[in-house]
Amino acid sequence: MGTADGHRAREVLEDLFARAREGQGRAVLVTGAAGMGKTTLVHELQNHALSSGARVLTAIASRAERDLPMGVVGQLAAAAHPASPAAAGADPGTGATLQAVDAFHRLMLGLAERDPLVITVDDAHEMDAASRHCLLYLVRRVGASRILLVLGERADTSQPGSTLTSEFVRNPHCALVQLGRLSVAGTESVLAALPGARPAAESAPLWQRASGGSPLLLQALLDDRADGAAAEPAAGQAFALAVRHLLDQLDPATARTAHGLAVLGDDATAADLDRLLDLPAGTAARAMATTDALGLTEEGRYRVAAARATALAELRPEERAALHRAAARLLYQHRAATSEVARHLVVGGPVDESWGLAVLRDTAQQALRTNDPVRALTCLRVAHDACPDPREQAQVRAELVQAEWEVDPAAVRVHLPCLVKDHRAGLLEHRQSIRLIAHLLWHGRPEEADALFADLDPVEGRLPGDCRAQLETMRVWFAHSYPVLGARYRAHTLLDEAALSRSVGAVDPQADGALLLHALMSEGPTGKVLETAERLLQGMVLHDPPVAPTIAALATYMHAARLDRAADWCDLLLREADRRTPVIRAILAAASAAVESRLGNFEVARQRADLALTLVGPTAWGIALGVPLAAKVLACTAQGDREGAAECFRVPVLDVMFQTLPGLHYLQARGRYHLSVGRYHAALGDFHACRDLMAAWNLDVSASLSWRAYAAEALIELDSPAQARELLAEELAQQGDGSGGNPWLKERSLQLLDRLGSPRPAGSAATAPGRGGPEESGPEELSKAEQRVALLASQGCTNREIAARLFVTGSTVEQHLTRAYHKLGVRGRADLPAVLGRVPAGRRGSDS
Repeated sequence: MGTADGHRAREVLEDLFARAREGQGRAVLVTGAAGMGKTTLVHELQNHALSSGARVLTAIASRAERDLPMGVVGQLAAAAHPASPAAAGADPGTGATLQAVDAFHRLMLGLAERDPLVITVDDAHEMDAASRHCLLYLVRRVGASRILLVLGERADTSQPGSTLTSEFVRNPHCALVQLGRLSVAGTESVLAALPGARPAAESAPLWQRASGGSPLLLQALLDDRADGAAAEPAAGQAFALAVRHLLDQLDPATARTAHGLAVLGDDATAADLDRLLDLPAGTAARAMATTDALGLTEEGRYRVAAARATALAELRPEERAALHRAAARLLYQHRAATSEVARHLVVGGPVDESWGLAVLRDTAQQALRTNDPVRALTCLRVAHDACPDPREQAQVRAELVQAEWEVDPAAVRVHLPCLVKDHRAGLLEHRQSIRLIAHLLWHGRPEEADALFADLDPVEGRLPGDCRAQLETMRVWFAHSYPVLGARYRAHTLLDEAALSRSVGAVDPQADGALLLHALMSEGPTGKVLETAERLLQGMVLHDPPVAPTIAALATYMHAARLDRAADWCDLLLREADRRTPVIRAILAAASAAVESRLGNFEVARQRADLALTLVGPTAWGIALGVPLAAKVLACTAQGDREGAAECFRVPVLDVMFQTLPGLHYLQARGRYHLSVGRYHAALGDFHACRDLMAAWNLDVSASLSWRAYAAEALIELDSPAQARELLAEELAQQGDGSGGNPWLKERSLQLLDRLGSPRPAGSAATAPGRGGPEESGPEELSKAEQRVALLASQGCTNREIAARLFVTGSTVEQHLTRAYHKLGVRGRADLPAVLGRVPAGRRGSDS
């Protein structure tokens, strides 16, 4: 018969057994690849025969006993005549003499005369020659007996010179049963027969594809189910053991090919494998056909990653490394993609040839360009450890630091002293020294950065144009980040104003960001500068923009008190940032938190500050740590979570941070916290420190970093109303009458004027209830949404609770509350119960 699955083969054997019982003896050769169920089929026949009253003799051939004459026949004879196998005509260790063959034949016929006899030999391909000769003698004479002889042979590894198949083909009393792989329908039948919870029938194609139709692999996958009804196969320990068993059955050349396939991967060809493994031409092709037949591979590709991993795990580490190096050399010679070559070099270690290091470095740069810094790090670490030349090793170390910054800036600090030494020894390229300046500035080492600038000044004129632009860009960022230490670079810059009129973003976003920042520092947030910031962001949003120019553009909007526009851009950039590295996403989240905390959207600000500090731990932030910490402190304080705010101050910060702009953010937030807990003198000290630092730095960022309103509140509590009025007037003048600015802080300033009994400036919100306005003008109408939020807040619900009950976001709750406070003219939720009680019902629920 042709290829059959286990169910059909079982029917055939049971039919042949029935014939044998009636005196029509038969011999059957069951063939199939390893794992196709030959042993299971033979066991099922044995059980069926025993239950039908037949006698069953069994033997198992073994590779270890292949040289033991009459070893298999000796097992059968011992089962038939336990007292003396030799008396049965089969003494293991002796040859197949005519006397022994005849005695064994007569013994089997005699047994069959008393009861139907079933003889099974598993793994018959491992049978010794004498036993084969003896059993074939029986095969030729079985027709007129009540004997069913079943031999199980592995089809893919039949021994050279085996006569079993040819003997069975030409004998009319013999049958061939070839076990094949399970079809989808066969797999579905196996799944349907499982007891208890089982995978759905429609998942059968998934299980068939993963198992390759191998009953052994299918059962292993089923054994690995954590959930009996699991819809999809998931390879585990049982599967790995089954794969290892199949690999152990292979001849040496096929096993080597299976290992080579695991090393080379999906793109391996038979010719590649022959060369890689130094095999005769055509050997790998035959071996791949064998692994396909086993269900391990499909057209030479492993069906399941776990099978490939198991094949790799069988290799000793030194064997695996050698194969990977050979694979890298082979792929390089065939001009394969450098990323594929590097994959093998990373596992096997670099080759002795110089091209190995070049491939690793090139692949790392490609990985950085595609936001895969982890892959870049992997390549560069291997390259660094293998560099024989100090200069090249220093340059690879600089590249390694650049990749590490994208994953964990904290890891960069360890390398900085060594890189500074490399620079002083002249081992780094100039552009690498310039990038080193950026790392030094980030990690609060401005003096060393300044020294590097001094080292580069004499050679600046000889640098390539793009390198000079990078140097100028670093000077601008130094001047912006460290207003005192970097002050001389404000005047030093070579960037001219005319460059701002060119098409921003078309050539070099980093330089464009520096140009924008320079204009902001020298001219302030003019309309022209704002227009440039908008064009810069629009030109980069469809790509993966560098983070520095993005932050420059957002800073421009914040300095111009265009917080609404800055918030819109932050939202867009964060939505597009999923494919970016954690560091870039963290920086954008911190910027967004700073903006939202100034808009009064405190729940959003807190969430994004937490996101920033989760993506990148506090030790990695350097001087920038002040930004997310400050945003979280402002949010926690506004929400009444004093412990949450206090926790932020337990995070260590760099001393040098207080010489930077993030330090100003931190001081302002700390003052706001002191104010909330009644430490008015400490609060006033922090707010005055903000004022004094901005004055000393000749830098006015009050529009984005307000301190006057908070200081005024402290002065009110310290019974200094005149000074408070003066600061509030300055704050409201700073905020202006337009739609920009900080609406939350503007409203806060107006509320403080109300506390002082001072009139609000013309054009500001209506007078609060009880302060002299006609009653019928009253508070402005609340929308239904604002009314619902305000009522819940007045009942003591937190923003999170309100959001959950109304099925809205925390940001929406913040926005509704801010508008409600403005319309009702109150300071906060503590005033809501009294005020809402005085608002006429008709004025609480407009449809808008």
